[in-house]
Amino acid sequence: MEQDYYIKNTFSKFIEISGEDRVSFLQGLITNDINKCHNNKSPVYSCFLSPQGKFLSDFFIINYNNNYLIEIHEKHFELFYSKLKIYKLRSKVEFNENSNLLSFVIFSKKIPEFSKNIILYNDPRNDNLGIKIYIDKQSNELKLLKLLKEYDYEIYKQILMKNLVPNSTIDLTENKSLLLENNFQNINAIDWDKGCYIGQEITARMKYRSLLKKQIYVLELLSGNINPGDAIIEQDIKIGNVISKAGKYALCMLKINLVKNKSLNKEQIKLNSSTHLKFL
Repeated sequence: MEQDYYIKNTFSKFIEISGEDRVSFLQGLITNDINKCHNNKSPVYSCFLSPQGKFLSDFFIINYNNNYLIEIHEKHFELFYSKLKIYKLRSKVEFNENSNLLSFVIFSKKIPEFSKNIILYNDPRNDNLGIKIYIDKQSNELKLLKLLKEYDYEIYKQILMKNLVPNSTIDLTENKSLLLENNFQNINAIDWDKGCYIGQEITARMKYRSLLKKQIYVLELLSGNINPGDAIIEQDIKIGNVISKAGKYALCMLKINLVKNKSLNKEQIKLNSSTHLKFL
């Protein structure tokens, strides 16, 4: 694979949050600490949960022209936007969709020389996930991206999976999935020291009472075939299920007590005579 390329996030939508109460308003809703978000060079990645601590949406937030700009997948947009309106109550905040921006991810050590008006920052989840960039649809600087090769979004799915970063619209189920089972505690999505937020009590209880019994793992397919939804059964013992697949990699939800040693030692799992997988 070439070293200098970009990928377009064709599913991204943007919400601007303004008003004098915008800081306290968001702080009471999201899993991360909004106070970390000082400017467009200090983004935060965060989630919005149900009162029962179940996943509803994830997004990026930057401080943009003294307001907050949120990038969210179109699948989560309507629900999240409606929840913002519900929780607004008497808070002095306003919400507006920004339909002028396009989202890209750049993987290159030679970033084109964009102007200072372009929003550009390192993905806060993991150092291996490239540089995120937002460009106005009418901007002449879109042509600078053509200095790089464009890759398909399927490549991005593989990059996320190899780094144990869930692709939330595929790998999680709204109002059912739990953050700690899906590695969000290791991708800078949760601040354990901030005050209360919706779903905080359940999330904290799972961490401090060690209630986690299953979690996601990445397996590399060495031979045979598997598909999302397939059971992972070794020696007649079911140890989990396949969540999604990208190339030769599979994201699986597995029982921790049954795979802990195998995972640490990067061992193989033999499902049958032809299908073998290995922990990354």
